[in-house]
This record gives sequence, C-alpha cells and structure tokens, in this order.
Amino acid sequence: MRKRLLGIILMLVAAGLDLSGQDLAVERLMHQGDSLHRLYLFDQAIEKYMSAMDLADDPATARLLEKRGQQVQYAINMTEICADPHVVARDRFSRKDFFQYYPVKPQSWHSSPNILDSLAGYPTYFPKDATSLIFSAQDRAKVRNLYFTHSTDSSWTAPRLLGESLTTLGNEIYPMLSPDGKTLYFSSDGLYGIGGYDLYFSNWDEETQSWSEPQNMGFPFSSPGDDFLLMDTDDGRYTIFASNRDCSADSVYVYVLDYAGSRDRKMVIDHEDIVRIASLTPVEELGRMDQDALMEEVEETDNSLTYSRVNAEIRALRDSLAAHAGDADTARIDEIMARITELNKKKNELSDSFLKTGMVTEKEDKEIAGEGLSYTFTKNTIGPRIRIKIDRPRPNTSFRVMPVGRMAPDNTLPPGIVYQIQFAQATRTLDVEALGGLTPVYRILSPNLRYIYSVGLFEHYYEALAELNTVRAQGFPDAVIIAWRDGRQISVSQARQEE
Repeated sequence: MRKRLLGIILMLVAAGLDLSGQDLAVERLMHQGDSLHRLYLFDQAIEKYMSAMDLADDPATARLLEKRGQQVQYAINMTEICADPHVVARDRFSRKDFFQYYPVKPQSWHSSPNILDSLAGYPTYFPKDATSLIFSAQDRAKVRNLYFTHSTDSSWTAPRLLGESLTTLGNEIYPMLSPDGKTLYFSSDGLYGIGGYDLYFSNWDEETQSWSEPQNMGFPFSSPGDDFLLMDTDDGRYTIFASNRDCSADSVYVYVLDYAGSRDRKMVIDHEDIVRIASLTPVEELGRMDQDALMEEVEETDNSLTYSRVNAEIRALRDSLAAHAGDADTARIDEIMARITELNKKKNELSDSFLKTGMVTEKEDKEIAGEGLSYTFTKNTIGPRIRIKIDRPRPNTSFRVMPVGRMAPDNTLPPGIVYQIQFAQATRTLDVEALGGLTPVYRILSPNLRYIYSVGLFEHYYEALAELNTVRAQGFPDAVIIAWRDGRQISVSQARQEE
C-alpha cells in the first residue's frame, strides 16, 4: 500500500501538480479507507472516509469520498441478508475467457464487437436456438446498459432498454436469465452497491409486463471487488458466478455453489464470519464425484480417491506457492516445487491407469480444468459471427441536445398518451444556459409554486427510455420519465397499460 501511494504521489509530481500536506492527508486517508473496505473492516473504513471528507477542499474528491462511504454503509446493511452457501468448487481463469468455462450450450458465447454490441471487451451470450435475447451494449450516453430483442418472421426487433430502474449512468453487464426465464441476473456499478460491480436480480412481473426493481444479491455474491456473470444451471443444482475479490486484475475466480444453500439468508455481524463467508472456500468432499454433464460416470475406487487427494494437495501447494511468491525463503519455495513435481508425476500415472481401464472418457476434445473432487470446468468454444437482421429504431425528432438548450414555443401537449423526461425543479425560472443543451424544454408551475422542467414528446415509453441516460448525462442524474393523458399527468405504469 505504501508503494502504491508513493507511486501516485510521484505521478502527480511528474505531472507538475503541487500537492499540499492537506491533499496528501486526504489521499492517504482515502487509500487507507479503500484497504479497510476490501478487508471487510467496514466501521474502520467509514472513519477513514469521514476524516478525509473533513479535510477535502475539492468538491469532486468530496463527492467521491461520500460515495465510498455510502458503499461501505451499504455493505454493513448487506450483512443482514448474508448467505452462507456450500461451495462445491472454484478455479482461477483469465478474465479474457473465464466465461467459456460456464456449463452452457456449446458456442453460445460470441465475440464482440458484433451486430448487437459495437464495443470490444465483453462477449455476447446468444445461444443457437434463442428466439429472444437480453444483452449488454453501449447506450446513447456511452455507458453499457441492458437491451431486449426478439425474432420475428424475417428479422429481430429494434433493441430496447429493459426499464427505467435497470438503466443507470454506470454499466450493466453480463445479463443471464434463470432456467425458467422469470429471474434476470446481471452486474452493475451504477446501482447502489458494496463496491465495484455488484450482482443483482430482477423478477418478471406478468401483470405489468415489466422487470421489477433490481435487488442486490448481498454477501457473499456481492463484495468490495468486481462480481459478475451469475447463472443457475438448468438442472437446478448449482449457482455459478465469477469474482476478482481474491485475484489479480487480469484473472477471476469462478465459484460453483449448491443452489439450495445459496438462497438461505441470515444476519452476520462477526468480522471473522464475514471474511470466512466472503472467501468462498470450497468444502472438499472426496466421496462426491458429480461430473455427469462433463465426464462419464466414474466408479469410486481406491485409485479415484487417491487421484482426488493428489489433485487437492496440488491445488493447496499452488496456493501456498502464490502466498510465498514474494518471500526470501527460497528453500521453502524449492520444497513446494519439488512436492508439486512429485504429485504431478503420481497424477499422470493415475490418469494413464484410468485410460487403460476405460474408467474416465472425456467427451469431445475439450479443455478440462479443476478435475477431481466434485465439479469439473470444461472450456467451450466461441461461437461464430452473429448473422441476424435487426430492425432500426424509429427516429424521434421531438428531442435533441444542442449547444444551447431551447424552450418549446408553448407548453401545449398533444392529445392522448405522451411521455416526457422530467429533469429539474426550481423556485425560479432557469436560464437557457442551465438547460444543458436539452431541446425542446417544457416548463410548468406546480401547485407548490415550483417550476417543473421536462424535455421531449414521446409517443411510446421505450422511446423516452432510450433518451433517459442522454438527459442524465447532461448534468441531471435524477431525471425521470413522466406520462400525460390529454394534458393531465398520470402514472407511468398506467400510461404503459393504456399504451
């Protein structure tokens, strides 16, 4: 931590910035708070952030510290709905291809950029037989959000955002549906969370035909690190997700949990319990060889149990080797390496024995990781280029962002259902320079003598939703969609039902 802080200071000095002693104190307190946050020492982290806020003069730094403090307080609240699941397995993979080790249909993942997602960096989940799809892509405010499209006779519908509560100025990534299609899992760094990307779920409401307000999945699914790509297996046995909470920046752990145990919740206060649960350490069960979907059934013999024990010891020694990577004790490192070599030789002898007796036959010619104890990760291949025809959205001419915002010629609304984006309230009228370039802007005086400012005229809810983040990004993060019927304001849900 000292080296990291020194590096930051040196970079700032190299950039010609003159840091005062007070600025350095703020930086030091903030980094101490970040470290305590990652160690799940939440009360101490809040104290550091509050001390830094007392010293911070820069408004942007003060806002950042306030957000960090809110995340830690949210983490404290999340300990009241903490799961303590049975961890079946975990393995570490590169962040570039970890998703290929998920148990999904072959070639379900497709590289980006593609016709659905113009940005590189995140794969698109698009199974071969899919007739509808929820995916992550950049919206008009240049952040990633969740879109929906479905196939018709000749094409796929124009993608539309899922809903207002699932649309943020942060990024929403890796959406996955439950096997019954009624629950959506995804990650976000724009919703209230513990830190980094958190995991959320939203349920489909048949009555309103919309997705519910997203809920944070809480500990240990969400953590101060980045947590993403949660899915339930089709057989209802496992919940799988990835996290970099205990990894370097270029790798992640993929965790496999028993589905049933991951749904029970309890309050956890003790710090040691929180750390234990959040570590998601697998419980080794040597008698449990659950590899039906990936390997042919293995008869439990003395050799198979020996193989499991050897594999477990190799993994433990590799973890120990990583822990001693920075030590000067080369003799201990050499001892660990020698033992790993010895065990790998034993493992290869057992593998040859299995092949001779026909006990284990790998299906297809897939790359296998973490074979042995209770779960096997198999690497799937990337699917081919996505080739579908997508309808283009209808352009909306009632909304624009210009160098200077403009008021509407009059505040008359057209008959029928119409939507607007409300972005500001004020006790006095706003100058055009304060409109953030939004055009055309409508202004009404509310019964409590406050001026309400809204922009655009949209015939359909999803047309307004498509521009919501555009308005928020112009300096109005609390902008919301409102609805009118024949000039009288009604609830958005009622308008959507009538629409």
